[in-house]
Order: sequence, then structure tokens, then C-alpha cells
Amino acid sequence: MKIILDFSPLALFLIMIGVGMSVNIKSFFEVFKNLKALLIGLLSQMVILPLIGFLFAIFAPIDHVFKLGIILITCVPSAVTSNYISKLVDGNVALSVSLTSITACFSFITIPFILLIVAPGVLDRTDIFQELNFIKMSLGLLMITTVPVLMGVFVSRKFSVFAKKINKFYSIFSLLLFVTTVIAALASEWNVVINLYESIGLLVISLALVVLITSYTLVNLINLNEANKKTIIIESFIQNAAMAIIVGGTALGAGNGYLAIAVLYALLQYKILLFLWCVIKFFKKFN
Repeated sequence: MKIILDFSPLALFLIMIGVGMSVNIKSFFEVFKNLKALLIGLLSQMVILPLIGFLFAIFAPIDHVFKLGIILITCVPSAVTSNYISKLVDGNVALSVSLTSITACFSFITIPFILLIVAPGVLDRTDIFQELNFIKMSLGLLMITTVPVLMGVFVSRKFSVFAKKINKFYSIFSLLLFVTTVIAALASEWNVVINLYESIGLLVISLALVVLITSYTLVNLINLNEANKKTIIIESFIQNAAMAIIVGGTALGAGNGYLAIAVLYALLQYKILLFLWCVIKFFKKFN
């Protein structure tokens, strides 16, 4: 499993190429015609979500390791799986892909800023940030997130026939890489996750529910159509645990508990969403 984690930056690079290739340029520009939905989605993901993470980190009576884990999982972009889920629930797939791509492209700025500029002012233990370098982290994220997304967009634009032919295969390949990364992190943090599941499991469930309720409330305060509402909720709720694991593992190391929150959130987010989907389907059937 250590070998898999060592190669996880390459895995993320390949996943992000897939994100870029899934961008349909025509649909992408169509999304910009409805700026309200796009801006609300970006606000939810890039501002409100990290704010929720910081509030949990400030007030939750837990070790600083888990506080940092909460900040980490709430500052990463949405996962590639959010695009599939948006399609399944009749959401706005073009908006979903656009939000995933844009937040991924800017993550080389947003993640280091949150982790290295803002987080030290919130957490008591500032010594864990001493060996981290803003420029080094930004350049690293630029190379494994922003560059591959732009490469994928270029391939989709210039070699559209080729991109259409391999898109389905590459989507499955990306999903397998994502799942493998999460499983590898779960294996590396297994003892931490098992020993502390009772103490932090409820906390992670609470975090997920607060994110879900907040995003639901936000989109219902704004005049958006149902497809855009569903998409923004999913994009805000489904976090890129693979990226959190890779960033955390690279910067802070595996096996010390920093990745436990990301692993638990990755496992719980899909269970919660599946449960809600089943409940909604059940009530629709009998109403």
C-alpha cells in the first residue's frame, strides 16, 4: 500500500487529465452565460466549505491532528465522482464538470493559502507547518492538478474525435485510480481509523451533514432551477478525498492520523448520499 501512496501524485495527475477531457468547450461557455449558478457553486465550494471546516476545527474538542484533517478535507475541490452523480440525478452535468475543473485549476493557490496562511492562525500547534513551504506546495499542486486539467482540455479541444473515443474508458480508469488511492490511504491509516472511529466517526458524520444542509439552504435561498440546485449540492458535498489524501500524505506524511478524517469522509459521503437518495425515492413512490 505504501507503493500505491508513493505513486498517488501520478494517479492524481492522470485523474485530472480525465477531468479536463470531460470538459465540452461549447457546454463550458454555455455555463458562463448563467453566471449566477456558477458563482454560487464556486462560493459554496471555495468559501463556505472551508469556513465550515474552520468552525469545526475551532470548536470541536479534538486533537490538532484531526482539526487539520477537517481543514484539509474541506479545502479540496469536489471529486470526479460528483460528475457521474450529477448525471444520475438529472443535474446540470456541464455545470458540474465546470465547477470541478475550475476549482481544481485554482487549487494550487487555494489549498496552500488555506493550509499555510490561514490554518496556522486557527490551530494551536503551529510547529507542524514549519517545514511546509507555500511556493513548493503551490508548484507541486500546479503540476499535478492545474496542468493536467489544462492538458485534458487541450486534448478535448484539438483531438475531439480521439477524446470522445477514449472518454468512457478513461472515466472508468480515473474512477479506479480514485478508489485505489482511498483504499490505500485507508490501509495506511487503518489502526487510527479503527481505534478512533467511535470518537471521530460522529464528528465526521456531523461535518458531512452540516455541509449538506448548508449547501441545500444556500441553493434554496437563490432562484435556481432544480438541475442547478442538485448539482451545486452534490459538488459541495462530494469532496475529493483522493486529493486530500495525496496532499496530506505528501506534506504531512501517512500513518500519523492526518488522513483519517479524509478517509472517513470519503467512505461516509457516499453512504449518506445513497441513504438520502433511497429515502427520496421511497417517498416519491408513495406520494
